[in-house]
Amino acid sequence: MPELPEVETQVRDLQVVVGKKILAITSDTHKAWKPNFAASQQLLGKKILSITRRAKYLIFKLSGEMVLVAHFRMTGHFLLAKSAKPLERFIRHSFQLSNGVFLQFSDIRKFATLTVCTENAYQKVCKLVELGIEPLEKSFTLAALQQAFKNKKGMLKALLLNQTIVAGIGNIYADEICFNAKLHPASRVENLTQQDFKNLHKAIQQELRKGVKNRGTTIGEYVDTRGKHGKNQLSLRAYKQHGKLCGVCGKTMQKMKISQRTTSFCAHCQQKR
Repeated sequence: MPELPEVETQVRDLQVVVGKKILAITSDTHKAWKPNFAASQQLLGKKILSITRRAKYLIFKLSGEMVLVAHFRMTGHFLLAKSAKPLERFIRHSFQLSNGVFLQFSDIRKFATLTVCTENAYQKVCKLVELGIEPLEKSFTLAALQQAFKNKKGMLKALLLNQTIVAGIGNIYADEICFNAKLHPASRVENLTQQDFKNLHKAIQQELRKGVKNRGTTIGEYVDTRGKHGKNQLSLRAYKQHGKLCGVCGKTMQKMKISQRTTSFCAHCQQKR
């Protein structure tokens, strides 16, 4: 599933279509549209005013106080095309824009959603109001992180995956963050020290910013809007590294299940609290 860095990469790439109008929409997967495909027709003739991100959601704000919220789920991503010809085999939706560009949406698994809302309703309809703090915003301070974890109990990785606490972190970056912070992913958050939180805060920002700088992690289907792979998978130190030697201490990386997710870690380097 694309996580914060992958969605952020797409958002930055898509700034080139801000100011353009949506002239036509085609789709072969009507179930992806919420509340229904007919609602997509409300977007015709509307100008794209801005494209932003909240957690793993991509938000198009349009003229007429309309909003389109895209959630990539497991395999969704946008592509910028110069014609209506599909750039990939699994193009499910296509937006013809006023500058001659076709904004295509690829989704092998057909789990992605495209929700059409009004400006004053989209955050509630898409449950964005339930999301936690944004880890790349200036407001993401050490104090804000500690407040988000206040009175929480459970394993560290499980809570990092909880979108109502810190928004945008998924399985890949959670493993990398725990490794960076030198914290065992099964550590109990109620046992973390002040120094642990400082290390965790720093690790969250470092790993997510590195992911954005590297234009995302391509493991599976993710590509950017040009159809190119990200590069962050080339520098992963924990995710799917079980059975390999730790790049820091040389001991064999281990794995366990946390929240039904395979979790890789170094029992020597990552302290359990």
